[in-house]
Amino acid sequence: MKINQKQQILVFDFDGVISNSIHDSFMTALNTYIRFVPNHTLPLEKPLHPASVFQFEKDHSDLFETFSQLLPMGNRAEDYFVMIWLIDIKEAEKATDQPCFDSYRASIPSETLESFHKSFYHTRFSIREQNPQAWLDLLPPFPRIVEATKTLSQRFLLAIATSKDRLSVNLQLKSYGLTDFFPPENILDKDFAKSKRAHLTRFHEEHDVPFQNIHFLDDKVLHLISVKDLGIHTYLALWGFNTQREQEVAQTEGIPLLRLEDLQELGRQ
Repeated sequence: MKINQKQQILVFDFDGVISNSIHDSFMTALNTYIRFVPNHTLPLEKPLHPASVFQFEKDHSDLFETFSQLLPMGNRAEDYFVMIWLIDIKEAEKATDQPCFDSYRASIPSETLESFHKSFYHTRFSIREQNPQAWLDLLPPFPRIVEATKTLSQRFLLAIATSKDRLSVNLQLKSYGLTDFFPPENILDKDFAKSKRAHLTRFHEEHDVPFQNIHFLDDKVLHLISVKDLGIHTYLALWGFNTQREQEVAQTEGIPLLRLEDLQELGRQ
């Protein structure tokens, strides 16, 4: 379906922009890692489940905080291995910025990362299938994001570019009451491409819309930097998973910082 050249497309990242996914990500990453690395030193003897993850986060707040600090530097599921591994070997504090994190990642065999990626999604699917509602309860939408999305649909064609799997996205959109606002062809997931650049290029080509008519909202500055040269309007979602570190990088790169309370104003003349 091609649209008018004057049409504006608003592309959302999913986790960290629409969905508050940190609790599911933390649980799934830990559960996958302790099976993947049986001789780990983490304070976890058996897998977490949706009913226990919040208490674990409270009991091990330092671990959860360290994970939260590392999270903005990851991209796909295999990066959770890097995060938990850094915590496990007591070197997380050395990953002070994106180049440091990328250097640690590069030291890990690609076969290990690919294997973890598969194991991560197997773990997520198992938890989701055992109790779909309990899993969904770990993944609420950010406050006011549902209302803002509905308002924005009046000015933009909406789309999603995500590193998540399509089925999880579909289930969550349904639970948020947002399915009707994202046409199926406008949801591109982890299996379409590894990069957000490829996702956005597809939307540009599919709808025959100039890049300057595309607005891209992500909570991870590395994604925004990777597409800035296309001429897309980029915004760092401050309510998502980023820190002062990423916000300073965004400002240096000329990427606007967007507060959730200002989201509904996008596209107003």
